[in-house]
Amino acid sequence: MSSPSRHSSESDMTILKNILEKVAQDVQALSFRQLHHEAQLKEKDSQFGLMQNDLKMVKDEYTKSKKSSHTSSSRGNESYGEQSLRINEYYQPPPTRVRREKKESPREVRIDLPHFHGKENVETYLDWEMKVEQLFVYHNVSEENKVSLATLSFQGNSMYWWTTLER
Repeated sequence: MSSPSRHSSESDMTILKNILEKVAQDVQALSFRQLHHEAQLKEKDSQFGLMQNDLKMVKDEYTKSKKSSHTSSSRGNESYGEQSLRINEYYQPPPTRVRREKKESPREVRIDLPHFHGKENVETYLDWEMKVEQLFVYHNVSEENKVSLATLSFQGNSMYWWTTLER
């Protein structure tokens, strides 16, 4: 005959085994969804890059047309008085200023990420992940900073799990 404590520890072990199997299944499902989601993000990033290139081309064409229309209209209105900018009967336009584009320095933006506690079901996790990815895309967060920022929103059990994993 088995003792009551041995029977209870065996049932506890069975329960723990079932929980670990469920966690393993959930992790596998999450990994699959994450890979699928990352593939979708890469596709969207490439589409976004193409859209940015198209926008830059339109902006450059607009700037060129604006400059050419400004030059032609200023020549038609030139003055022939003593204070005009004429030398040897030719109009001399004022010197153009070269605009230097500012280099984009890394800007710090406050991003309010939704909290993640780690107790929710898979659908809640996926909703959290998609929301975080949307915020990262909106704020142009680099790949190097995504994990650090995402882990800042961990609360409770997920925070303890992450710090243990980092060690």
